Amino acid sequence: MSLIFRVETVAEIDSTNEELKRRALAGAEAGAVLRAGLQTAGRGRRGRNWVSDPGNLYMSLLLRPVKSPAEAATLGFVVAIALGRLLRAVLPVSVLHKWPNDVLVDGRKISGILLESGGITGGKVDWLVLGIGVNLRHHPAESLYPTTDLLAAGGPNLTPDQAMDLLLAEFRPLYDIWEQQGFAALRDDWLAQCTGLGETVLARLEQEEVTGRFDDIDADGTLIMGLADGSKRRITAGDIFVARH
Repeated sequence: MSLIFRVETVAEIDSTNEELKRRALAGAEAGAVLRAGLQTAGRGRRGRNWVSDPGNLYMSLLLRPVKSPAEAATLGFVVAIALGRLLRAVLPVSVLHKWPNDVLVDGRKISGILLESGGITGGKVDWLVLGIGVNLRHHPAESLYPTTDLLAAGGPNLTPDQAMDLLLAEFRPLYDIWEQQGFAALRDDWLAQCTGLGETVLARLEQEEVTGRFDDIDADGTLIMGLADGSKRRITAGDIFVARH
């Protein structure tokens, strides 16, 4: 049975992810969606601040998949596939996935995806909160990676509600596949639109930087890098920079 979304919109909140985490711990059911016009404490991956001025899409979704933490983490790739499909339908420029869960429009980052889970029981997560931010009308002037927004890239003037509805429509069938068959069933979809595959990339990790060829990703989303000495390096978390960008 497909997931049923129950959408709530608020004008302002600290963080949509934080609020849905609070609700998850209080027993809220899967399918709760919270969108905010403004976040005062938005966060990106690895604890980074996420600029949350009005006009862009800031939303979170509460899920309760029967998955291990490692399996649950691959849902970020699924969101990237959904967002990529939405953007390719409305934009005249290239839209590509960037490992692990970014979406690039004409080589520039347009979104942020943050997964948080907890309450492990029997090796499975009790809940998972999926936070999604999409630049619709403006983007940060300075960031770790060049950025853009939907209007700047030549796209339509979508409202946050319109963008949310379109994204949820793309995400729902992909989530059904992921829940039943895992990310392995969608891995080829992600790879077909990814940037940097077969090229030299720089992986910026917590304690080091590694340069090598982006060879593949595993069914668990791990990036497989070919090093100069012929060995392989598995990258599970970090920031990737493609040489040609």
